[in-house]
Amino acid sequence: MTIYGFEEIGADLARPPIAARRALLGSGVAMPLETWQALPLAQRQAIAQEGTRDRVNELTVKNAVSSVLKRVRFMGPVNDPPLDAIPQPVVDALRALRPLTVDEWRRLRPLDRYTLVALSANSRLLYRAIEEMTTGPASTLSSVKLRPWVGPLAHAEVKMSRVALGEIAGGRLQGGKALVLARAAGVRAARGAHEIVDGYAEKYAGPVELDARLDVQLGGYVWQAHVSSADGEFLAGPSTLAAATAAVALRDAIASYDPAATAGGVSLHEAMWSVGSGGFGDEATVAVNAKAFRAGASGPQPAQPPAAAATEKPARAGVPVWLAMLLVLSTLLAFAAAGLTIQRGGGLKNLYFTHISR
Repeated sequence: MTIYGFEEIGADLARPPIAARRALLGSGVAMPLETWQALPLAQRQAIAQEGTRDRVNELTVKNAVSSVLKRVRFMGPVNDPPLDAIPQPVVDALRALRPLTVDEWRRLRPLDRYTLVALSANSRLLYRAIEEMTTGPASTLSSVKLRPWVGPLAHAEVKMSRVALGEIAGGRLQGGKALVLARAAGVRAARGAHEIVDGYAEKYAGPVELDARLDVQLGGYVWQAHVSSADGEFLAGPSTLAAATAAVALRDAIASYDPAATAGGVSLHEAMWSVGSGGFGDEATVAVNAKAFRAGASGPQPAQPPAAAATEKPARAGVPVWLAMLLVLSTLLAFAAAGLTIQRGGGLKNLYFTHISR
């Protein structure tokens, strides 16, 4: 079964991968996300596997959806792109990234050709797909350096003091997981956008690319986000929600060290992706939250702000030091007096029998 890395779909196939979409649409079957999720995992796997073949078997796909037959819609099948000519949308989309020759197009797997057509309207996902097809053991294109990608991105900033920056850099904030937890909050916001913003009620987030970088000139961190729908459409609102939420979450995490820290600079504009690889992994962080992390972590919890730690003395339990010293001294004096008494009375044994005889 083929799932591209950029799709960020876990083994549970909570969203239909492109291979499954090829199989379903090639068989004339359309279904909403809720219906896909209602299918048993074995059926989802079978559909996705069918989408990787040179030719999709329509009967196999329709048998796989038989348990939800009343919840699917049948239509005319969507044919695979032609073998001997590159569709014009793909030519136009790749012109600024990495042009293809007809010979390269022919050598691609049917699923790869289908993917390039399906993503031709989303230049960021198309870039990541081409990047995956030209690198790694499963690459199907010759390795040619891609031109830098520029496109629509959401942007947000978190400005903070040097002390706060040092706590993050030193891994002392939230057990070294501050950026991961902030990203997880942003991913959850993007995935929940269909429940928050009415305009996205019928659009569910697919790949969520969200990452941050340290900006020394800014004095803080810059977040960038690019969120796509399950069908490959760029989602401006969820992208902005993702970047803004991650910035707010990081700002709240450092508030005890730097109450004056700010989250802002939220915008949506054409820019170059400049915050790293985005390699956190969506499925690895979407369910993460600070409460669960603190409950399961064995490491130290967030510390006091440095200023408070320098001025406040830790509370001591038990007997005060001065009283303990006084008790020790009085005990030593008592032993000394007893020793003198014993020595005068002829030792401990004589003192004992003398007392008994009396």
